[in-house]
Amino acid sequence: MTGRSLRGAQAARADLLVVSNGHGEDLVAGRVVGALLALEPGLRVHALPVVGCGPALARSGAQLVGPRRELPSGGLTMHSAAHLVADLRGGLVGLTVRQVAWLARTRPRAAFVVGDFYAHTLAALTRAPRRVLQTLVSVHHGLGGTASPGRYFMERFRRPELALMRRSAMVYVRDAATARHLRGLGLARVAYLGNPMMDGLEGRQLEGSGDAVGPRVALLPGSRAYALRSVAIMAAALERLPGALGLVAWTGRTPPAPPAGWESDVAVAPGVVAAWRNGATRLWWVVDRFADVLRSADVAVGTAGTAVEQAVGLGVPVVTFPLPPDHSAAFVANQARLLGAGVTQGVGEPAALASTLARLWRDEGAAARARAAGAERMGPPGASAALAADLRDWLKDLAAADASVGR
Repeated sequence: MTGRSLRGAQAARADLLVVSNGHGEDLVAGRVVGALLALEPGLRVHALPVVGCGPALARSGAQLVGPRRELPSGGLTMHSAAHLVADLRGGLVGLTVRQVAWLARTRPRAAFVVGDFYAHTLAALTRAPRRVLQTLVSVHHGLGGTASPGRYFMERFRRPELALMRRSAMVYVRDAATARHLRGLGLARVAYLGNPMMDGLEGRQLEGSGDAVGPRVALLPGSRAYALRSVAIMAAALERLPGALGLVAWTGRTPPAPPAGWESDVAVAPGVVAAWRNGATRLWWVVDRFADVLRSADVAVGTAGTAVEQAVGLGVPVVTFPLPPDHSAAFVANQARLLGAGVTQGVGEPAALASTLARLWRDEGAAARARAAGAERMGPPGASAALAADLRDWLKDLAAADASVGR
């Protein structure tokens, strides 16, 4: 649906406009909005996902508004020159111009940004009071980094973003260390209320997974187009771990047929949509039971963003590896700095991946290090409810202020 077709709907002023930019950001925004609408069902919440089409926000009860579309990179525009070119050919410039024009003319009572500097910049066009949940950048990224222009705003807080933050009603950050860092830079309106990525991860062990005689490995290929390519490398690594059970957290379409060396097996647990066997090694494709996959795993291997962070948050040691051009070496290094001892950087070569996974499985201290890193870098569950309550109180204050001046 375009901004033009919603001009009439915009006549009903939104109490809150949510602006998000990314797949993980959509999930986070959806959780917070869902919790907010559970507290205040009558709120008019509109949402503009400036990257992607916002399926989680749509499920949350927000009304999707404004220009939006899926671009070829799936939100990885600045991760490589190839992605940038593909998105430019796919209409990035025209989409951005339409989003800028739409945001410049909309007038919500308040705005809530879920994302990074790009989303914050666009949301500032509304000239509404705004709060921002910075889901991407942590002070932990500042322990190293790259000078790549495409990653300039992905790894540290730069002056333009700090200037926007100073004009915001509140900045919510993803960990306590980042809150302390920003306060040290003179930002007074900063709060850490937890990380919504850790909500909704209550789970139980998958039926039959406890029978594995080798490591139980969560395979986290992500939700983008490169997921099948990622699983192929992971499955080849799994072949080298006799008795292992691989659990693919699958969000794509029907899984492929087993490749050479694998054969179809009997699916023994609800949610397992396909099962493969290679000698004593098994591979299950699991849908709609992501938390159960993580709760069943001894170790994980991933080429995802949010899923890898969630695994570490639950204390599962993760091996991650580059898969150019989609999952770049710079992204992997950045993620490793963010998650500390919870992540081991590997290479996209099956034998090396298998060796690293086996070493982590045998390392009695690996899980304890991942749990400590998860507690520090990701935090406990409960952030969505806390953020929703804080936003509700803010919106009530704004409504009262509007009423007092006769708006």
